[in-house]
Amino acid sequence: MGNDDPQKETESANDQLSIIEVVPISRGMQRETLSYFTALSAEIGSVVSVPLRSRAVQAIVVSKGNASDMKSSVKNATFEMRKVSALNAISFFREEFIEAARLTGEYFASSTGAVLDHVIPQKILDSIEELHAHTFPAVVRGNTREKYVIQSDDEERYSNYKSLIREELAKKSSVFFCVPTIEDGRRAHRDLSKGIENFTFVINSEMTKRELAEVWNHIAEEKHPVLLIGTGSFLCLPRLDIGCVILEKEHSRVYKSHARPFSDTRIFAEFFAEKIKAKIVFGDILLRTETIWRQRSLDLIEFAPLKFRSVSTAEQQLIDMRSPRGIGKKEFKIMGDHINSLICETKENNENLFIYGARKGLAPTTVCEDCGQLVLCGNCSAPVILVSSGQENLFICNQCGAKRSAKETCKNCTSWNLKPLGIGVDRIEVEIKNSFPDIDVFKLDRGNVSTHRKAQDIAKKFYATPGSVLIGTDMAFNYLDNKIENTAVVSIDALFSISDFRIHEKIFHTVLALRNLAQKKFVLQTRNPEEKVLHYSLRGNLIDFYKDEIEERKRFGYPPFSVLIKISREGDKQTVIRDMDLIKEVFANFEPFIFPALISTVKGKSIMNALIKIPFFPP
Repeated sequence: MGNDDPQKETESANDQLSIIEVVPISRGMQRETLSYFTALSAEIGSVVSVPLRSRAVQAIVVSKGNASDMKSSVKNATFEMRKVSALNAISFFREEFIEAARLTGEYFASSTGAVLDHVIPQKILDSIEELHAHTFPAVVRGNTREKYVIQSDDEERYSNYKSLIREELAKKSSVFFCVPTIEDGRRAHRDLSKGIENFTFVINSEMTKRELAEVWNHIAEEKHPVLLIGTGSFLCLPRLDIGCVILEKEHSRVYKSHARPFSDTRIFAEFFAEKIKAKIVFGDILLRTETIWRQRSLDLIEFAPLKFRSVSTAEQQLIDMRSPRGIGKKEFKIMGDHINSLICETKENNENLFIYGARKGLAPTTVCEDCGQLVLCGNCSAPVILVSSGQENLFICNQCGAKRSAKETCKNCTSWNLKPLGIGVDRIEVEIKNSFPDIDVFKLDRGNVSTHRKAQDIAKKFYATPGSVLIGTDMAFNYLDNKIENTAVVSIDALFSISDFRIHEKIFHTVLALRNLAQKKFVLQTRNPEEKVLHYSLRGNLIDFYKDEIEERKRFGYPPFSVLIKISREGDKQTVIRDMDLIKEVFANFEPFIFPALISTVKGKSIMNALIKIPFFPP
């Protein structure tokens, strides 16, 4: 027999319904939260599927209320509330993780959902029904939020890490060791897991869904505190006992996202450590300038005295590649006599030699010698690089990936007189093979290698081939985990032309890494021998480099003495100019600098940027 009172029946149904607020895990989501109704047990931290426009997306529950208590607000809502499609995982993500994402989104003027999309691997969301949530209660800690820094060479730094990890495990706390790349994770496992192999887990995005689920569930069920090694996207691992987050290679640019939401894993990790009341440790051979400044401003604590002198046993040479004045027509040389001699020595002594080049391809730029026009991408107007591809050369765009044959005339004046400028690793390879045909030559760069496995194989073959030469870009450093007898720099000068206030830091780290790799000899050839950063890095003089760098940043008002905000606008030219004028007016007090983007036109649309510098003064 039916209920005689329909109103009571509705109220009874409402008592079982909940109104939940969710954060959709979506890069393009602008709103912070959306509301849905459900009768499912969707607690805070649960993952649900919800309808969004014409598709279903995954979302994280951030609040929950009884429908009957919110009856009036639901009734007066200006939108139709929709129903949750499915409950995928109950209380899966901890609240502190979600709050760290919210704070990161706020810091980078983005949404929580966009940050979550960046810090949660898609494979986890795809396999979420097979993954276990945290199974043990959270460790209760005090309110102390200790933040430490370690600056020393790899051997000493890892010795400090080992002591810290064992101390945390003894206190029944797990440790998350955050690395910028998968290869760094493998190296960390090799150096840190001895004696605690059963409680050390490496997890990365290269794993299959099955492998990832296996490791994830083992981590969730392990009763003993553990050492977790992974990139920042695995800070969501199911452990509530993490007492320490170690952020290795703190200087690495890989931590910074170059796509929406343009967030930084280092910022997210620091917010996360604060929220779970865990200590965080930033470590590197040379920390970023702003991180050292934070330590000197007493915002960060020295775990051990910072080392500002790096020692190397290798013989080091700085070679001036400029031709002497007074000579008539000067022949451009890719490699000088010192590097040619080093190649011969390497072959004769059955050693190995790594040669670094800053740019991939044959040449990073091609120009018409008759009219001066750069060769540009037909799709996005970016300068193209010249690469070798089998029987013919190609022009490839680094920005959009477009390719075309290099057999063409100047688009401006139809001249055939196109000249490649600069030195790429392909050009170095051609030069060595022509001059030393009997030497084994390997190459490691993103244009030549598409997978981690292939890169690993190339590095292994190089180490296993006495008398061989490896040519590589920055990518090669990820796979060179053992010392090499000899290292050399053929081309680093192009980096000085990059308009980035951190470029000297980048150059210093590169030279320092090559110097530390070398056991016997390190040769650096340059056409900018007066640059102090080269002399500082060759001598391992970290303190004077830091003093010069922080003084220069203070003089020009760069971070840490300011916060830089870039606003980009893309559209038809007149609309972009109008909006940039509006930005200039609204932010007049900050004197915004308006300038065209490096690639100022993409598919007919104009792109302009506004840079706002907000002064920052230490407390």
